Amino acid sequence: MNCLTHSGVFKSLWTRPLYRAGNLYTWGAHSLGCGINHDSQSDQLRPRRIDAFNGNVQKVYPSEYFTAVITDNGDLYTFGNNNYGQLGLGNTEEQQTPQLVKYFRDKGLKVVDVALGSNHGVALASDGNVYTWGSANNSFLDQLLCRPNGLGDNYANNLLQPQVVEKLAGSPKGKFVSAGINYSIVVNENNQVYVWGAGKRGELGNGCSLNFKYPDQIWLTQSKKIKSCFAGTLALLNEGIVVGWGRSYYGSLGVRQQEYVVTDLENYSPTPVNLKYFQPNEKVVDFDLGYNLSLFLTDQNRIYLSGYDETYVPRPIDLPKDEKILKFSASNNSFAILTDKNFYTSNEYVIPQQKRNLGFLFKSQPRELFESTNIEQFGGGYRVRYAVVNN
Repeated sequence: MNCLTHSGVFKSLWTRPLYRAGNLYTWGAHSLGCGINHDSQSDQLRPRRIDAFNGNVQKVYPSEYFTAVITDNGDLYTFGNNNYGQLGLGNTEEQQTPQLVKYFRDKGLKVVDVALGSNHGVALASDGNVYTWGSANNSFLDQLLCRPNGLGDNYANNLLQPQVVEKLAGSPKGKFVSAGINYSIVVNENNQVYVWGAGKRGELGNGCSLNFKYPDQIWLTQSKKIKSCFAGTLALLNEGIVVGWGRSYYGSLGVRQQEYVVTDLENYSPTPVNLKYFQPNEKVVDFDLGYNLSLFLTDQNRIYLSGYDETYVPRPIDLPKDEKILKFSASNNSFAILTDKNFYTSNEYVIPQQKRNLGFLFKSQPRELFESTNIEQFGGGYRVRYAVVNN
């Protein structure tokens, strides 16, 4: 099978933040990167404020086992598991509380964007370079099984601190990054998409199942947003079109073309999301992707769910029509939707013992959970979730 790729160059510059900064709350599996110093390894079931930050959190990216935070001055903090150097701190010591990644500050750099795989990180910095760090998958078993990494080069050892991805040096400047288990994605201002790492399950969207050590371009244009989670990726293109590629766990990508015919487990090229249940002329304006489900928001103030082994194409979620949808998050086995009147959650998204059918929504007020109604962001595609709140 041919791989539809093309080598190219990339550069990123400092840009204005998209969100107001705030305080960070986390909850979920503590040992996987909640950033709260416990004496035990028990889960943090309710939202808890991280004292290390004082209203200056700009962006949060939780992975399966560790978390990254960008502050409003462009500093990068990480915490969680660190057995492969995936925290970028220059060592392999696990960190239960946020630690500054000194590499960028020491070089006078601001971090613009960040994304995390299972054991690696990728960031855009203000000098126009892309940086990666973490696992090189260099153990004997990794080499025997030809396991790739998401570092973008042929490293023999794990990277304990960020290193420039040399093959992406140059221009044009970048817009954002994304990452899955062992792969990375970069999009530049010309909407060119570069991918590298694992491709066995179609993670790279380049038409084949090969792994790529170095960045290569895939022919996907007009990308407004791209997000990866585990082994799948969704992209929002112009005109409200959404495509997905990679592994569609439990229907998480919504790309099954015949609902009861299994054709979507592994998608090697960008495949249109099935919009058969959408209203005529209804267009997608935003989406979110979690471990095993996704959410799609349309220009008609409707939101659709796909995945969780309940629906393999997007189906509408029943919400009061007089409530405007403001923000939403797809996670592992659950999701949340914030409207101008209420905060809706499903299946233990934020409160323990809320386990019900995924379609059953619990209604609450943000102040009950976060001591404020001003939620700037919330999310988390795996088992660690977060909210950035202005208290």
